[in-house]
Amino acid sequence: KNPTKLLIERNPWEVNDVAIPHPTFFHPKTDDDISIWQNKIIVKPRRSLISFAGGARPGNHDTIRSTLIDQCRSSPDQCRFMNCTSGGCDKPESVIELFQDSEFCLQPPGDSPTRKSIFDSLVSGCIPVIFDPYSAYYQYTWHLPEDHQAYSVYINKEDLKGKKVNVIEKLMSKTLREREDMRSYIVHELLPGLVYGDSNAKFERFRDAFDITMDSLLHKISKTL
Repeated sequence: KNPTKLLIERNPWEVNDVAIPHPTFFHPKTDDDISIWQNKIIVKPRRSLISFAGGARPGNHDTIRSTLIDQCRSSPDQCRFMNCTSGGCDKPESVIELFQDSEFCLQPPGDSPTRKSIFDSLVSGCIPVIFDPYSAYYQYTWHLPEDHQAYSVYINKEDLKGKKVNVIEKLMSKTLREREDMRSYIVHELLPGLVYGDSNAKFERFRDAFDITMDSLLHKISKTL
């Protein structure tokens, strides 16, 4: 027997592990809840080009976080840093406000490759900047499209370690049209399928993360019968 395991982070070498989105702060009850949220965040003014909510990992020499913090702090007009080490991220509302105010959200891996923060940023309309393909691309194949350039920016963490890339400069090179197109795709195409509806939710026009998970699971089972 080969049971399928639903996890928020899968082992890439386990063929029966399936990753599903981390629950976020938003649990809609109706189609209108989703539509109102979409309309709100698509027009939200984004005063910051880039934001990073996180902390350095001084004991981990493999981390890129210190480099990102240095690059962010050296460009205060473009990048806002929220220091989670000193308790700046203890209130989820503060992090969500930061994401809703930003065009791009830096999402380096932490103790493990995936981050709940990637889904918080997507639901906030903030384009995630991903440094490890195992953070999202090889994980959430039921909920995120294969074309990761449609909703995220990928910067190889090895290039960052080797000082071959400046993240701020790379993101500044993205045109307003590119940013608007990505945000529109995130908000209108992806967002409904990344959130988990309230326990009493009833959707008719949208399918939430739970619906997509169940449909995909049943499809997977039917192929084995």
